Amino acid sequence: MSIEITVLFDVLPGRLPDTAAAFKELCAATRREAGAIRFDACLSEQHENVIVLVEEWAHQAAIDLHMKEGYVADFLAKVDGAYARPPYVLRLRPLDA
Repeated sequence: MSIEITVLFDVLPGRLPDTAAAFKELCAATRREAGAIRFDACLSEQHENVIVLVEEWAHQAAIDLHMKEGYVADFLAKVDGAYARPPYVLRLRPLDA
């Protein structure tokens, strides 16, 4: 069974353009990873300055490798201090699992 994760990022208004650009770069690079099934960043239509990251991974080892990629470290440096509060991470599983 794949692993699904959704993360909500409450971005500071002045940081939204740069943060969105950093997410676009991260998504493009991550989608090339062997274990990445889905990796999409979306802007919320209901909540201003909220970016939602929707991820699906083949297995935990793919996530672990992803977190060691240089472009992930670059992304984290670019968005350092960009959030109004810590990201809200939801690791999901089906109700019937």
